[in-house]
Amino acid sequence: MKRHFFNTTGPCNPEEHYMLPPEDRLVGSQLHRYIKDKLYWVLHAPRQTGKTTFLQSWARKINAGGEAVACYVNVERCDEVSEVEKTMPAICDAIRKVAENNELPVPVCDDSSHLSMLNSVLSRWAQLVAPKPLIVLFHEVDVLIDETMVSFLRQLRDGFATRGIGKFPVSITLVGMRDLKDYIIAAKGGKPVNPGSLFNIKADSAKLSNFTKDDVVKLFAQRMEETGQQITQEALDYVYEQSNGQPWIVNSLFMRVTLRILDDEKIS
Repeated sequence: MKRHFFNTTGPCNPEEHYMLPPEDRLVGSQLHRYIKDKLYWVLHAPRQTGKTTFLQSWARKINAGGEAVACYVNVERCDEVSEVEKTMPAICDAIRKVAENNELPVPVCDDSSHLSMLNSVLSRWAQLVAPKPLIVLFHEVDVLIDETMVSFLRQLRDGFATRGIGKFPVSITLVGMRDLKDYIIAAKGGKPVNPGSLFNIKADSAKLSNFTKDDVVKLFAQRMEETGQQITQEALDYVYEQSNGQPWIVNSLFMRVTLRILDDEKIS
């Protein structure tokens, strides 16, 4: 049987990597409500903390349960592009590719105005996957700038009022490194956020925390169970102290030590 390993390159998956359920580290979230109550929410955390791992893991879990259709859409291709006429077709194309890759019905992207194109594509997609509700997880949202960000948020808000099975995604997650209000201010040229503008429809603004000491112990315990390789408490304490629980650093330290220690003796 192929051994797992500590991953430092891209999202983790349970078939190849030692990993802990990323949803257990969500702070300020209510996952059990977002689909049932048709809520839109925001997730923010620094790079390499497990956002992509969480999004892909949660989408797999939703789809496996059959309760809805969940799709992960990365909009990073629009990084620093301020022209709406360029970004909206790119985002719609990303949606179409996600649908194709997941063997789902592919929504048509017509010649609608760029100011309504995203709304139209999401409406069509919701119709195509009915009678199941559609959930969309938009990642790297804070790369959008200026009028592109404003148009993106407005089109989602316009669809929010009619959201429902066959009409519009019942739940949307916006994910990035910063909280929503921070990149709205950036998109508006530093102007304060009007409480009634753009995206006043979010239910929660959640974040992803670092590993706790117990998490660090549990993560290496998976290696111990699979290989029998041991580690001292002092070494585990050192990993936590050096990393402060930052997931990438924890995995990096464990990867280095397991690659360099070739026997099954205790790691001191």
